[in-house]
Amino acid sequence: MHSRRDILRLASAANFAVLGTPYIVRRAAAQPVRPPASPALTHWLDPLPVPPVVSATGIGTLTARSYSSHKFHTELPGNANTFGFGGADYLGPTIEARRGTPASITVSNQLGAHPLAGSIDTALHGAVPADATAPRISTHLHGGNTEAGSDGFPEDTFAPGGSKTYSYANDQQAGNIWYHDHALGITRLNVYAGLAGVYLMRDAVDTGAANNPLGLPSGAFEIPLVLQDRRFNADGTLYYTPAPWAPEFFGDVATVNGKAWPNLDVGQGLYRFRVYNGSSARFYNLSLSNRQQMVQIGTDTGLLDAPAPLSAVLLGPGERADLLIDFKALPVGTKVVLQNDAVTPFPSGTPRNPRAGGAPLPQVMQFTVVAAAQGPGNTLAVPTGPLRDGVALPTVAASRTALAGRVAKVRNLTLVEVPGPAGPLVVLLNYLYWDEASMDSRFAEKPLVDTVERWNIINLTVDAHPIHLHLVQFLIEQRQNLQTTQYLKAYNATGPRTVTPGMSPPPAGGPTVPAGYPPLDPTPFLQQRPVPPAASEAGWKDTVQCPPDMVTSILVPFGGRVANGAFGRSFTGRYVWHCHILDHEDNEMMLPYEVVGA
Repeated sequence: MHSRRDILRLASAANFAVLGTPYIVRRAAAQPVRPPASPALTHWLDPLPVPPVVSATGIGTLTARSYSSHKFHTELPGNANTFGFGGADYLGPTIEARRGTPASITVSNQLGAHPLAGSIDTALHGAVPADATAPRISTHLHGGNTEAGSDGFPEDTFAPGGSKTYSYANDQQAGNIWYHDHALGITRLNVYAGLAGVYLMRDAVDTGAANNPLGLPSGAFEIPLVLQDRRFNADGTLYYTPAPWAPEFFGDVATVNGKAWPNLDVGQGLYRFRVYNGSSARFYNLSLSNRQQMVQIGTDTGLLDAPAPLSAVLLGPGERADLLIDFKALPVGTKVVLQNDAVTPFPSGTPRNPRAGGAPLPQVMQFTVVAAAQGPGNTLAVPTGPLRDGVALPTVAASRTALAGRVAKVRNLTLVEVPGPAGPLVVLLNYLYWDEASMDSRFAEKPLVDTVERWNIINLTVDAHPIHLHLVQFLIEQRQNLQTTQYLKAYNATGPRTVTPGMSPPPAGGPTVPAGYPPLDPTPFLQQRPVPPAASEAGWKDTVQCPPDMVTSILVPFGGRVANGAFGRSFTGRYVWHCHILDHEDNEMMLPYEVVGA
């Protein structure tokens, strides 16, 4: 019996042979590298750090610097060389913005040598030798409805000594957005070193203040949790797979807010946790060790219609969840572990898969109930009524219906791999390289401003991919199973496509690629009934999990006039869409798209 990955590899290889022209890829296949195990560390020894909160209008300059002072765990023998924003030696401050109050933030690059210089692969598009000693950065406001010039376009980078001022309209609903590096070819390494932080949007409904209209925890009872997996060398420094590029990186240590397996002392009260999956490639399926339900009240960029009690919450890289946990009924001294049972790679991997490095992370952090809560969290109860009033804040259900009725165009988009003997050589969208869509306007998606589109994302690989669209928020419409083998055969029959001479990575002379553009309509190959979004993802999103052998359909408003209040501005210009597995993003699984004027 062949595995599904084997079948796809054989089909793809046969297709290349039929074309008669070797398909030139940017690099040779990397052999799997068995990473070293991190030093053994005691769980729950260090307290959870909580980033300081600063106002978006008061921050002024956000400086990115290098540090040699960060200690991920007390028992590590030394400090790690890291990057940090705004005076933090790892990650950055929580920036709080208000809807209707624009902000300008100047990001200054004062970085030194890259702590992961040995992992920089200059065969990847965008990465250059100078990144080892003078790393480029480009700051992206992930989830932000932002003008094109301030979006953090991956080619809009600046080196140490440079700076850029980003203008943020902040005209969008309250949500868990965040900021992180987006430099082409080294995003995974810059974020891994520490260039990321929380950006909380507030509005008239979700104010963040005490006595807020929804009765939600605030102040010390509202805490961001940035989940990342990391791996350490014997001396306590950060480890990342050395060059050449490998398909996914998985660490063997869980860190939260930059601390390994931390503990948080909580009172007997209601807490609000803003949970961010900041890992490079790891999915998390989160649950509590005492089998207590968590209550989800929001997704990436906004509140749900009503609270959703859940026993587990699944988050792909880049996704966020707004969760309530009520500790009021737990006796003092109770210890509750935040657990994870997602496999690597997700969902096809196993804990002992060589690509995963044998790195399951069954435990993430611990909560210890220490005393009765002091302050508003002591008396607050989990909301039971609507979170969106349907007027000031239109319901998600009404918005989904409205967007579905306004669809002006349907786009079919594919997620594919170019296989090699040791794993994927490169991962692509629509069988396109970055240069093809950048240099040849035939290959870039061009939605019309203030229109709604349905994007059918067709996953032809064996792993799930979290797909992120810049600029917009969207709603998941449905998923449906695909007859993948039959679709691939028909899809490949639409090619070959001739590459414009002079483009990189295909050399001048016009090699061919295996499938035509745009991708084939998947409708004749769909099977079984459509599946609606899960309760945990039934709100406004900017990143969506796309499972293998399925078509994931999302409704995307490309402008504030058709966004039902989710965001208010309409911008034109160039943005990107990509896989948020950062290893994939850095090796071609990202394309530009352009919102064009009417």
